[in-house]
Amino acid sequence: MSELFLFVRPPRPLWPYNGPSTAFWPPLAFASLAAALRDGVRDVRVEILDAPALSMGWRTLAAELTSPGALATGSIAVVVHGEGEETIVELVEALRAGQRADLAGVAGISFMDGDQVVTTVQRALIADLDRLPYPAYDLLPVASYGRNSRNHPDFGALELSRGCVGSCGFCVLWRQMGRSVGGRMMPQLRTKSPERAFDEIQRLQRQFGRRYIGWVDPCFNADPRVPARLAELLLAAGLRVGQSAWVRADGVVRDAASGALERMIRSGINEVHLGVERPDDDSLHELNKTVTLDATRRAFEILAREYPQVYTAGSFIYGLPGDTPATMRAIYRLSNELMMDKAFFIPLTPLPGTPFWQPELWDATGVRFRQFDFLPSAVGDPARAVLDRALLSECALRWTGARLRSYLRAFWCADARRRRMQWRLAVRSTLFVCRGLLRALNGHDATGPMVLPRWYES
Repeated sequence: MSELFLFVRPPRPLWPYNGPSTAFWPPLAFASLAAALRDGVRDVRVEILDAPALSMGWRTLAAELTSPGALATGSIAVVVHGEGEETIVELVEALRAGQRADLAGVAGISFMDGDQVVTTVQRALIADLDRLPYPAYDLLPVASYGRNSRNHPDFGALELSRGCVGSCGFCVLWRQMGRSVGGRMMPQLRTKSPERAFDEIQRLQRQFGRRYIGWVDPCFNADPRVPARLAELLLAAGLRVGQSAWVRADGVVRDAASGALERMIRSGINEVHLGVERPDDDSLHELNKTVTLDATRRAFEILAREYPQVYTAGSFIYGLPGDTPATMRAIYRLSNELMMDKAFFIPLTPLPGTPFWQPELWDATGVRFRQFDFLPSAVGDPARAVLDRALLSECALRWTGARLRSYLRAFWCADARRRRMQWRLAVRSTLFVCRGLLRALNGHDATGPMVLPRWYES
């Protein structure tokens, strides 16, 4: 019997803004790696176990794996750096050989040799993404994704590109898929061809019955040509599939002027997320954010006035050195002034690989990383808690004309999907704010802002 290589996504809490039917996207990274391993090592059986999609809790997961001891060790044998499709094939062959010398010959990994950490040479980026095998969606419980969702029905995840054209200080995504120049990581954008992306959409529709695509790209519209050409292919084939994507505001303005945005929306783009981040250009510059507030304001105006069927969301980051409750009021005021449907407020999180990470933040038990949930908490670190409480108070008490107009634009929009999303997110946001204020009053945070589903420990 051939050896088994099992990818496991363990049980996870729910982000409080998500409904249970779309809280967990298909693990595209696993599907991509599994496809590469299945193609590259013929005598290895490859499977994926996605516990959240199956509503599988920790006790069931341990029984399914039949190795509770392995789960309890917390040990990691090898770390893979960057993209892994080529690395995982060589790594599995080296592990099966069982010699340390074989591991040392695999580019792009780190492993322990006695008490020493060995890091091998960096692996070159995959230049032609069209060479990648098609993601192994057949190994996933596809029917579970978006099964009961009205806004994201029969959900699938795809990538059009890897990397980015920006180098925001808080982000790890462009670093993971970036290129090293003189020991310094630089952004590097690579895109699939429109034809390859079109073929992947067709496969998801015809073979797996997917009706909605979530693009996982850090920046879907970074390339000015590929998304527009993909839209043309979809329109020419008479295929209209719902799509959500993270986009750059200046790209939205550019594509509106060229006509590309209109084609992209006609082909199915109906939900876009933009990183606003800060209320002033100085702090945007501090984060190395290259999109200006003027471009962001213009992008939201274009989407609201010309494409009211598109649901729009913006993200904001707080917790920079020097931030005060007055900063939080300015961020919240801007979120109401911009013509968006939903604002997400994210505390600056010191992710490994970013300038905000410090070695002393490492916690081998993993307990500390439970706070890396990208949510206001209102308890915990005193300086952060002051900002969290100021933000939650603004959300609860500050009802300006601009805020009321922002709700009215979506609540009475002609598009049913946009209205439905606005009502549902308004309810979830209200519950989140109320719970956050209660946590602040109680002075402790027994459960945290994440939501544990009923099956989490089952």
